[in-house]
Amino acid sequence: MPKLSRRGFLKALGWGTAGITAVAGGATWALMPVLPPRKGPTTVDAATWISLRPDGRFRLLSTRAEMGQGISMGLRQVAADELNVNVDRIDLVLPDTSLIPVARSTVGSDAMRETGPLVARAAAALSTAILREAATRLARPLDTLRIEPAGVRGDDGSLLSFETLGSGPALLVTGEELDTAKPKLAVPRDDRRNVGHPFPTHDIDAIVTGSRPLYADDIRLENMVFGAIVRPRAIEGRILSVDASAAAAVPGYVGLYREDDFIGIVANRRGALAQALDLLSLVEENSPPLASLDIAEMVSVADDRSLEHTILDTGVPDDRPFDMDITLSIPLAAHASIEPRTAVAQFRDGDLEVWTGTQDPFFVRNTLAAAFGLPQSSVTVHAMRIGGGFGARTIVAAEMEAARLAKLCGRPVKVQWSRRDEFRSGFHRPPSCHRIRASADATGRISKWHHIFRSGHIIFTSAAMGPGLQFATSFVGDPGVARGATPPYHAQASHVAFEDVRLPVKTGPWRGLGAAANHFAVETAMDVLARTKGLDPLEMRLAALGPQHDRLRTVLEEAADMAGWTSRSTTADEAMGLACGIYKEMSYAAAVARVARTADGYRVTGLWCAHDCGLVINPDQVRAQVEGNLIWGIGMALREELMIEDGAIPAESFFDYTVPVMSDVPDIQIRLIEGSPVPTGAGETAITCATAAITNAIAAITGETVTRLPVRHAPA
Repeated sequence: MPKLSRRGFLKALGWGTAGITAVAGGATWALMPVLPPRKGPTTVDAATWISLRPDGRFRLLSTRAEMGQGISMGLRQVAADELNVNVDRIDLVLPDTSLIPVARSTVGSDAMRETGPLVARAAAALSTAILREAATRLARPLDTLRIEPAGVRGDDGSLLSFETLGSGPALLVTGEELDTAKPKLAVPRDDRRNVGHPFPTHDIDAIVTGSRPLYADDIRLENMVFGAIVRPRAIEGRILSVDASAAAAVPGYVGLYREDDFIGIVANRRGALAQALDLLSLVEENSPPLASLDIAEMVSVADDRSLEHTILDTGVPDDRPFDMDITLSIPLAAHASIEPRTAVAQFRDGDLEVWTGTQDPFFVRNTLAAAFGLPQSSVTVHAMRIGGGFGARTIVAAEMEAARLAKLCGRPVKVQWSRRDEFRSGFHRPPSCHRIRASADATGRISKWHHIFRSGHIIFTSAAMGPGLQFATSFVGDPGVARGATPPYHAQASHVAFEDVRLPVKTGPWRGLGAAANHFAVETAMDVLARTKGLDPLEMRLAALGPQHDRLRTVLEEAADMAGWTSRSTTADEAMGLACGIYKEMSYAAAVARVARTADGYRVTGLWCAHDCGLVINPDQVRAQVEGNLIWGIGMALREELMIEDGAIPAESFFDYTVPVMSDVPDIQIRLIEGSPVPTGAGETAITCATAAITNAIAAITGETVTRLPVRHAPA
């Protein structure tokens, strides 16, 4: 599939290299599109991340957002091993954008895979520089010195502490030391002090006690006020007028601010803001009502025509009918992060400062700089810890709103979205529809595989792209929609194609991008094909796997072994299901689910998962990621659907949009497998197999394929 670069975007729009700007309401709005930085980090960048401080402690600047995935502790473990010190001597800092070179977003389970080896190399080079400095100060040969947890010790027993070493001139790593560094990252676990061993979550003390600010909502600035955006109820609605006379009587009300279609309200207190917002009288102009059925029809693949973007097209299919033919529907779904979007913005002396939980602080910085006509050096973004990202924090939303209100009212402003804002104004997992037809021989070897699907956009989201960029990207397939659609199973003839559809509702990145929906479709089809041929689902998969997928074969066999698959029993009310998946051709997972039919619906009573994300830095954190993915699978299979009624999203809380709760979580057993000497990503891998394992278990109970998510009721 062709990739569209920034230059390609601009060329498609007819723009040259010069920026085009327009002035509106006192702010300069850039018409040249601001795109997320995509430059990968280098070893030279990494050398600026870690340093020995005057107090004898090491400071590690993390370029990766911390959103519960454990990257912060993982990087501390990596650095500590290279420096031969304990983890508690490494102080990790989430830096603002003025402290580090430009870094790209934290997405795609790439944080440890990309950053871990660089931190290892930079820390290894720093350890060499420390030994070099110690040799100079002690006037001893390098080969007589070694680094210990407290400092550098000579073979004569002398110790030069890190405090002493750090109190001198800054230790600068040389280019040669970077080039010749030999990190220990892949040495056997028994030879490592930190990597491969469990450690608690970074900043767990402050998370529990609130002893220091970690999240954007913890930020308090002098003279700060609270702001909210006045939004239309309808998906494509527009506010014509606002009467704030009743709101103005609320104690603590500051004002209503309007700039073109942007309308915000400000108050001194949160409670006053909520009360004033409820008292506003709005006149709205609604678009024609949009029903959820319209969305489903827009992504339907009921016809048999060829779709625009081909992912896979190999072999020549025979003319015989397909053995199976299914159509599957996956609905709109929310991110449902526990922490709503929050940002604090302050203009001071012509500069803009923002505190926010974002997966892409430099994209926020560049976007705000372009919007307000400021040099990028005049905008500083403080990256705060995120209470759940899942792709939702990849674009600029609350940050822009807080900055616009701060500009308009002349005071620092905190904007925190309500749960209703999250549902109505955020972007969501797009609905998709899949048709899969396939044939196989009696041994399970696939002869024909034909998969076509349509979906709303994911990467090329209308939540962040104006009409010009939407037009430019209409010529290429959305790579997020395609993720995970290539099956791991060999077929004599395969065809996989898709079409991305511009929907009136905002869609975009959701955990795993298209991988969750596409793997659900593929793994459901494999179970249907197995039943059609009278084969065991595990044996069907093992027979069909391509020879290049030994790691997938391993996790399949391990998950089946954990669950006792070969000795399982199936009754009218309980059965097991199995599924597997590959994430970005780098990490592998397989899951077995046991599901029971009850009077209240289906209930998952057991989950087993074998997971291979390569080298495991922190096993507790990886298990937590796998558990989270499996529970998302429960939500996707049995709970989550974002409804559209009368042209609007009616959900306002988790009473309206149900997600799995603790009572839905069964006993979970996880087996971690290191199929690669380097880390390959754990944040989204198990989402590839979780949902289909559950729905395949339901199909084993009922004898009927689950063709639409979620499954809310259990037939008698």
